[in-house]
Amino acid sequence: MKPVVLLPLLLGLSACGSLVPNTDAPRPPMREDFRPNAAAASSTAASTATTPAASHEWRGFFADARLDEVVATALDQNRSLRASAAAVERVRAQYRVTAADRLPEIGVGGSVTRQRTINGEGATTAYGVNLGLASYEIDLFNRLGSLEGAALSRFLAEQETQRSTRLSLAAEVATAWLGLAAAQQRLTLDQELRDSQQRSLDLAERQYALGAASGLDRARARAAFESARGDAAESVSAVTQARLQLELLVGQPLPDRLLPTAPGTSSTPGGVDVTVLPAVPGGLPADVLLQRPDLRAAEQRLRAAAFDVGAARAARFPRLTLTASAGTRSPDLDGLFKSGSGVWSIVPQIDLPIFDGGQRRAQVEVSEASRQEALANYESALQTAFREVADALAVRDQLAERLDAQQAQVDAAEQSQRLAERSYRLGGSSQLELLDAQRQATTAKRALVTLRQTEQANRVTLLRALGGRWTQ
Repeated sequence: MKPVVLLPLLLGLSACGSLVPNTDAPRPPMREDFRPNAAAASSTAASTATTPAASHEWRGFFADARLDEVVATALDQNRSLRASAAAVERVRAQYRVTAADRLPEIGVGGSVTRQRTINGEGATTAYGVNLGLASYEIDLFNRLGSLEGAALSRFLAEQETQRSTRLSLAAEVATAWLGLAAAQQRLTLDQELRDSQQRSLDLAERQYALGAASGLDRARARAAFESARGDAAESVSAVTQARLQLELLVGQPLPDRLLPTAPGTSSTPGGVDVTVLPAVPGGLPADVLLQRPDLRAAEQRLRAAAFDVGAARAARFPRLTLTASAGTRSPDLDGLFKSGSGVWSIVPQIDLPIFDGGQRRAQVEVSEASRQEALANYESALQTAFREVADALAVRDQLAERLDAQQAQVDAAEQSQRLAERSYRLGGSSQLELLDAQRQATTAKRALVTLRQTEQANRVTLLRALGGRWTQ
């Protein structure tokens, strides 16, 4: 059967249906919202809950200008982000290469042929110029289209991966900055306790020298001072480590003005809010997860795997390629473009796979297995994202009450310390009671600093888990 006769038949077969499976990402069984047992939300909150977060970016989330600048510097200098940006450009170029396969390749060529026959006399020369179409494939079964779709999906996946990397880096930098702030606040508290214990030790030494205090009182005061001195030294080391960790994430040393305890700023134990996060309404729908860039990347990889299946299936069907050329030939160079010297050719070619040892069938099985793997990875990523948001909200639901309780404990410990100091000066209590009250007050303040850090870090976790800043 001639190729020209086969062409209508092949076109009819190609129109029977798509060889690419469904590229829509499925939704695995999961809850409709993250907090079904929470207090019922108002109808207004329920309606706003369907609005996705503002963006994948961190801008507008941090209220502290120093933290804002530190995160911007990290996104500018981080080596991993540079590699991610290069990967996006690489996949973009690969997509352009694949897309170009669907277009005909046309070129212009020239030739000079000189030959001599065995028994002939003299030699003949022929000149030629031609415009050629090189092996252009007519995409009957959308094989090239499937390959282009897979390449485009991988490019989009790489873009979403870069956005996810940026969001994760911003969250890591913010968490490290908050950790440094908490470490510096704990250092301040430990130094204040050390100085207070130093004064108590000096007083105990004087009283012992005058015979007004026993050796046991002096020993207790020294033990309390040495313990406080060791804690202060450990806190210095913790601050140094926290700063180095932050600078490693940023990619360069940071000036003091960008640190949490820059001159002219407050370093009170309670701290101040450095992040802005509107209240997340009850009944928050799980659909907001679909805005997460890592889930969008997983969805694009699933689409790419589906296109790979279509390309592998199409490879089992006949392929029609076309090679053509048109030009001019002449024995004389000045006769190339005269009438009667034109030549042309067209060579359609059909590749009919008959036996390949099962290679094409195996390639379809490989692509289908890869699609199932991508589907499982997508569903797993979706479940992981749901768990991250649910866990962060579960922690957040109790943080306000815990902060109130810890602040009340700090107030009570400070009052107990003041009463112990007054009673000790009036001789109504022992030095041991005073030292114990001072230590309890510092311990309560340190716990408040840590809890405030947890609350602020929880906001950053929600930023990353929701895929962007939540807006009502």
